Amino acid sequence: MSKETFKNRMNKLPDDELMAILKKRHQYQKDAVNAAIDVAESRNLNFEEIRKEIVDERVNVEIHQNELNKERKLKIIKLTPKTIGIYQIVGGMFLILSSLFISPFQLKTITLIFLALLASFSIIAGYLLLKEKKNGILLSVINQALQIIKFQIFSYGFKYYTPLYLGLVITDELSFGLDIQPGMSFILGPSEPEYSMFFGINLIAIFAIYYVYKYKKLKTNK
Repeated sequence: MSKETFKNRMNKLPDDELMAILKKRHQYQKDAVNAAIDVAESRNLNFEEIRKEIVDERVNVEIHQNELNKERKLKIIKLTPKTIGIYQIVGGMFLILSSLFISPFQLKTITLIFLALLASFSIIAGYLLLKEKKNGILLSVINQALQIIKFQIFSYGFKYYTPLYLGLVITDELSFGLDIQPGMSFILGPSEPEYSMFFGINLIAIFAIYYVYKYKKLKTNK
């Protein structure tokens, strides 16, 4: 129910019932209380003491809510080493399994070498971050930065993400959309593209870097 609807109802009430609503405001919706205040003001009723109580209550509620929001954000940031660390370790294992069991004979030697290096790098970065070791933050940022952008120009391109891609993609057909691809993918050089050109941004990698930096800032300020 809107504030205006409440206001129309409040206008029909006598002064004593209107004041009773303001005194028992905790039993009513915020819009109803605001409507009662507007009507009371239009009638020049004396309710300054109640008005101050309402203002103080709402300020205290807002302060409390802000504190709760800060606590929630702090908890999420403190979980960064565990969540992103494990995420990178799982991603590295995906790369290893892919190179060993899924398509070992379909990949060129240079591609297998890159896969092995990326897998090792992802696992090391994840482990160091998980254990809050030195360079864990730096290596994790580098690992995620490599996964931010994917692109293809004709039959050549670069694409690396693991274990999940969630981001924006623009194709040569000028279509723009949200792309979700679980698993892993690594392309550096020739491929058989569905589109002659595309460009994508991995939002997961961006969020991972954001929270890693937030965690770094939290540790620095301690």
